[in-house]
Amino acid sequence: MSEHAGAPVVVGIDGSRAALDAARWAAGTAVRLDAPLLLAHTYPDEATFYNGTAMMIDAQFIQELREDGNSMLDATTAAVLQDHPGLAVERDVRSGTAASHLIELSRAARIVALGAQGAGAVTDYLLGSTVLRTVNHAHSPVAVVRGASTTASSPDTRPIVVGVDGSQVSEKAVEEAFALASAFGVGLDVVHAWSGEKQHGLAHASKYVDWTAYEEGEKAVVSECLAGIRDEYPDVPVNEVTTQGVSADVLLRHATTAQLLVVGSHGRGKVMGALLGSVSQNLVHHAPCPVLVCRARQ
Repeated sequence: MSEHAGAPVVVGIDGSRAALDAARWAAGTAVRLDAPLLLAHTYPDEATFYNGTAMMIDAQFIQELREDGNSMLDATTAAVLQDHPGLAVERDVRSGTAASHLIELSRAARIVALGAQGAGAVTDYLLGSTVLRTVNHAHSPVAVVRGASTTASSPDTRPIVVGVDGSQVSEKAVEEAFALASAFGVGLDVVHAWSGEKQHGLAHASKYVDWTAYEEGEKAVVSECLAGIRDEYPDVPVNEVTTQGVSADVLLRHATTAQLLVVGSHGRGKVMGALLGSVSQNLVHHAPCPVLVCRARQ
């Protein structure tokens, strides 16, 4: 796609194992997308170190923080080049906050990737301070890399799963999912969950509802999401899944056999949960594989 020509895959680096996993995932993705990899590190600015008496830390320490950051990027560069010799690796080291840095870089990025610990181990504080802020405000899709440690074989042969609900943001997710499935050379599972009698509180009146017709209508949602784009990617095998259940639960179940879960997220708001949306937030916290959150570029 021409709009992505030359756009890097950006990954945040902080010296953690989770960040290294994210870098390896991002490097494998960059190779498949024929894109450069941009390693980003953020160190605290001088204002961070004012104490109660307004004494500022020595400038030499700030320089040491910058040098430490460059050392982290040196080590990460060596690791990803061992996996992918010839990959173009760039770097961006600056002071400030990690989320603000990544959000700024996302303006020209193909994807921004961040690391997360294993399922259930990421604290709400970490997600709120860095990951969720980046996901909520980035101008590009954001991948939260979680699950088993990523290896040099990433991407692999497992399918990509994309959740759809008929909205404009799920259309964006479908576009991204098809592009990545094509680049990775894998199949795409298009999953739509619909609410039945229990979710609607209609158990007492279910005999009056034609659930077969209802389900056919929900299948049409998937068909509409795929209209046109399927022809753009004839190389991508597509498996359409329409099932009754809670969206987050259904997608988490399908994610157990996927290498990537792609979802859309709705617009911004003032409440953190509303910003990301309950389904997307659930997946970012609990998915057993990397999660790519998409919204229309601003």
